[in-house]
Amino acid sequence: MSKAWRQNDEPRAIYRESGAKMMSELFSVAKFYMLLILNIGIGTLGFIPSILITPINLDRFGLIGGSALSVVGEIFGALIGFCLYRYGAKHLPSAWQQQQWFQFFLRQKNGAVFFAVIAFRLLPFAPSGAVTAAAALTTISAPAFFWASSIGKLPALALEITLAFGMVFWLPQSLLYGVIGVGFVGMLLMALKRKRSSTKLNRQRR
Repeated sequence: MSKAWRQNDEPRAIYRESGAKMMSELFSVAKFYMLLILNIGIGTLGFIPSILITPINLDRFGLIGGSALSVVGEIFGALIGFCLYRYGAKHLPSAWQQQQWFQFFLRQKNGAVFFAVIAFRLLPFAPSGAVTAAAALTTISAPAFFWASSIGKLPALALEITLAFGMVFWLPQSLLYGVIGVGFVGMLLMALKRKRSSTKLNRQRR
């Protein structure tokens, strides 16, 4: 009786094991696409440093998978941001367009804009969103911007991935995510502070 019960139970155990494995794989795929959307969103916004998400990519999907998430998010996020900025360019306040940053790009010819995007992408502290918005005000085409932005971003991304991999390798997971959380909170507070300052300035002008 015991032997027969064990024989009947073996297919059930195999079924449960295969079901658990399938659920784990589905969860991993869902997690990958959720992180992909988050990476593209951060790349589109352009004001959140990607160094805050790159360690998560590497921690969850290793060096190859995590690097792919970071590269795709940065490159295609910038392209989506470019298209959105170009679509909404006519709605940008004229005061913004008079700033030196935008005026520099507006004075450049198409070929010069291409190389300007590459140069500013190579600079580690140049705001990604500002570069994208300024380029969108020019006549550079979306494909040309895509290639210029990608060429400029890849060296910076390689350095960023190297630094993030070191963080993942040396820091305990709890400390790693604690640092990332503090970074996100800091960025949120800075964004709220800028919004309040901008609102206050607009009220004073009125």
